[in-house]
Amino acid sequence: MLFAVLVAGALTIGSAGTPTRASELSVARGSSAQTATCTDEVGPGIPPPASVTYGIPGYHAAWFGQSGYPTLCPGTSATATVAFANTGSLGWYGGKPGETAYLGTWGPEPGQDQPSVLGGTATGWPAPNRVAVQPAAYVGPGQVAWFQFTVKAPEKPGVYRLALRPLIEGTTWMEDYGVFWYVTVKQPDGSLPPPPVEAAARTYYPAINADGSRSIRASALMYHYVGALPADPDKFRIDLTVSAADFEEQVVWLKANGFNTITSIDLWWALDTGNPLPPKPVILTFDDGHRDHYENVLPILKKHGMVGTFAVTANLVDRPGYMTKAMVRALADAGMDVQSHSVDHVSLNRLSYPEQLYQLCTSRRILEEWTGKEVRHFIYPAGDYLPLASAALTQCGYLSAYRKDGGSVQSSNYMYELRRYRVRGQQGLAPLLVALAQ
Repeated sequence: MLFAVLVAGALTIGSAGTPTRASELSVARGSSAQTATCTDEVGPGIPPPASVTYGIPGYHAAWFGQSGYPTLCPGTSATATVAFANTGSLGWYGGKPGETAYLGTWGPEPGQDQPSVLGGTATGWPAPNRVAVQPAAYVGPGQVAWFQFTVKAPEKPGVYRLALRPLIEGTTWMEDYGVFWYVTVKQPDGSLPPPPVEAAARTYYPAINADGSRSIRASALMYHYVGALPADPDKFRIDLTVSAADFEEQVVWLKANGFNTITSIDLWWALDTGNPLPPKPVILTFDDGHRDHYENVLPILKKHGMVGTFAVTANLVDRPGYMTKAMVRALADAGMDVQSHSVDHVSLNRLSYPEQLYQLCTSRRILEEWTGKEVRHFIYPAGDYLPLASAALTQCGYLSAYRKDGGSVQSSNYMYELRRYRVRGQQGLAPLLVALAQ
């Protein structure tokens, strides 16, 4: 069965058993009239899931990878690809009424069957509410269709979202209905727009206790590696590694059950000022700065409209297996929360006061230089926090710090002892549920 490829702009189909590498999910950028100060960019492609279920009776589909999200100058365009596997028992026939597969617009942005500011018939879409049509005359059960479409950046800078869902026109909508396409539109001078405002209404206020302190329930979940295991992992690496598929399943579950991701900045602000958080707040934290945080975590979070807090160890950056400086900056530019995990990943409670100052102050300075944003929150390496390094944390300008040992009730009396719980690896959804129950 032929492998799915893109050749000279033409699309074919291929066997779902031989998925294309993410690097082959290419994006062709349109010409731009912008000055040299603004250039278009494209993020890394998102590879297909490890497995999908086939042979479901009727018409069905499953997301099967896509090219990277574009960052465009105002008025420029990008041509992108998203793949869907035919997981049903019926074939898709191009040009045949009631049997042709399309990508339609979906909610919440722009809404089911609604037009989008990102494109329409002028950009080559079949209709204002139909992004693309199946590229091949026939897509059989078990085969993959690579839908291609063009988006055009609006003139107003910002982050725009296009929700997609496959359908058999005139017959039925199919899965997968959690697919979004993000387009970031730069300022005319090439700088990035401010991060988007949190969509969920902030209605969850901290409690005020008898002593005047504030407390609020907000689970902080700890992750380390998110990806595949190495060839010969020991028990510690197995326990610390959540597969990308498991992580996405957890993210989907959180979203489906009404959880809203927040940042370390959000939690501190709520505890310090009494301002509300969105309902069911949760912080997703990622320790150490592993390369898979950029390659696996960032695309999944962006795909599902969530934010993460990345605890970066400064001296591990640019080393094998860890993120580069450019990747760290890309996290911050994507609206992610980048905070300190020390310079050398050493336990502060084993250091002298001058050594604590070096680890805390230096890491903060370095990360602020790399990201262009303030770094005011700290995550203890290995979670070790006693005896508390309060004096050094205060001296270096930190506003909060996170320990280990679980629990989800956060208190303004313990800003340097905020609680986290680790999500264990290789166990699917169960560890997430355990962590949320703390």
